[in-house]
Amino acid sequence: MVSAPRLAAWFTRHWAVTVVLALTPGWTVGVCTRDLWKPDEPREAAIAARMAREGADWAVPHLGTEAFCEKPPLTYWVAAASARLLGGGVVPLRLPNLAYGLLGALLVATLARTSRGPVAGLAAGFLFGTTYLAFRVGVWLATDAPLMLAVAGALLGCLRGLEARRTVPKLAWYAVMHLFLAFGFLTKNVLAFVVPGLAWLTVVVWERRWRELLAWELLAPALIEVGMVVPWLTAVAGEADGAAYLTVFFRNNIVGRFTPIEGVGYTESHPGWPGKYLVELPVYLFPWMLLMVAAAVAAWRRCRAGAAATDAPDDGSPTPWRFAVGAVVPPLLLLSAAASMRDVYAGTLMPGCALLGGLWAAQALGRPTRLDLVMTKATTWLLLLLCIVLPPFVLTAGPHFGAAIPHLATTAILVAALGGTLLAMAVWRQAKQGRIAASLAGAALITALSVPALAPVVVPLVNRAQNLRPVALMARDGAGGRPLALWQPDETIIAVMDFELGLTPPSLRTEEAVAASLTEHPELALLAKLDARPGRARESWAVWRRLGLEVLARTDLPEPGGRKYVLLGRPVGSVPPERPPDFLRPHVHSR
Repeated sequence: MVSAPRLAAWFTRHWAVTVVLALTPGWTVGVCTRDLWKPDEPREAAIAARMAREGADWAVPHLGTEAFCEKPPLTYWVAAASARLLGGGVVPLRLPNLAYGLLGALLVATLARTSRGPVAGLAAGFLFGTTYLAFRVGVWLATDAPLMLAVAGALLGCLRGLEARRTVPKLAWYAVMHLFLAFGFLTKNVLAFVVPGLAWLTVVVWERRWRELLAWELLAPALIEVGMVVPWLTAVAGEADGAAYLTVFFRNNIVGRFTPIEGVGYTESHPGWPGKYLVELPVYLFPWMLLMVAAAVAAWRRCRAGAAATDAPDDGSPTPWRFAVGAVVPPLLLLSAAASMRDVYAGTLMPGCALLGGLWAAQALGRPTRLDLVMTKATTWLLLLLCIVLPPFVLTAGPHFGAAIPHLATTAILVAALGGTLLAMAVWRQAKQGRIAASLAGAALITALSVPALAPVVVPLVNRAQNLRPVALMARDGAGGRPLALWQPDETIIAVMDFELGLTPPSLRTEEAVAASLTEHPELALLAKLDARPGRARESWAVWRRLGLEVLARTDLPEPGGRKYVLLGRPVGSVPPERPPDFLRPHVHSR
């Protein structure tokens, strides 16, 4: 029988295999077991699916029939290629995310491994794949997932390039950096440069490496970016509205996120405040936020001490610590200065956080401080609490929202909860005895198994409210061949109609526009979302009543977070009602 130390040594020695084995089940569940979830996924899927059609415009993404120039097209190219290869549907479009996530984890692990050995690599790769924000961003069909991969790869090339002393390795690693920067630029514009650039500049300034600013090994590989980006820019500029498209791609989407621009609503759609990202950082790093406190303190001490204060040969250079700090702190401050803030924008910080955690793990396993032990114990207590509280909460939420939970799924969660509780108790005992390696390994095992264990209940429950396909089917079936239009639609419903039905109905945003359309097409059907804000639904009904519209069909997506949609039209010989109809009253719809 293989002993625990020998098994642990095998997993550490084969750190890349261990990272893939640990992360694949959870990431596969997140990528492959659900429909499109609002707000972003329907839009991204519709753009990619349209790009996968024959004769599509590959230079400029399109949402419906309109150019969508918020992001460059690389994410849509990859998703469209996957759809062409594997067929239609949601999973082929989202399947590249599995590669983004696993490859990103391996790149971060390689970065930590080359800095502090296999323990650091294993810890960094696992942390990258299991923190809440990295997982959420990674399994989401959007440009943020490949951007996070691009940042991880650029950080690897950047640090190795900084540390290289000979010409050929330095040139090669900086070429890797520029390759991933070009990948990131084609994914989400210059945002890809922020984290690697600030991390590199932090080390240069901190260690006074001024010659690095003009190193030809750094500058020459920039031709890689030119060769990858310029052909796309040329293709966009060559289109009829190319100049306008480029203005949106760069001016609106860069400047418009930091300061208001007339006609650009980024600063209004996701408003924030200066301390938002810092306050939310513990949530982003869940469930490892307490360990990251210990990592931050270790980084502070290590960076201040410098190489001269090392008391053991395995401490090595402080450069990786400074680089990790530079990949987190300056970008966090810069993101906090933006007027438009969403948690997914902080996904670019996760590779740096994971590197910091990997460096800490390698140091803590050798010489743990009192703070390291305290935070490890606290983390095991947190996992134990979650194992006890979370499964009953999930099983109670289903019936509360009117969702039936299969008996097999219930049994699986209860068994997983019992096993997780026993394992968490054993892990806590290890932590109490100061065995930090065993306690961290047990905590990692609990975390790796949690997503597959909870998914059979959580994913279907959330899917009922997030999946908007029933709305598209209601519109198609309820219209019964009538011409269809959308009342004041957002991007999500436009995308759902395009993705599910291949339709791009006209968008009508004023009463006058609807009246004109009804004059031309009296049989027009109008799809509308009921606004949940007080009084807004009745205001909308006042408009529809004046136009003589009544409800032809209705779909109420269930809680939590379900939206309500109605299909309106003028029945032959109908008289407009004098009061709001029953559809304004509470109603529960279950699938």
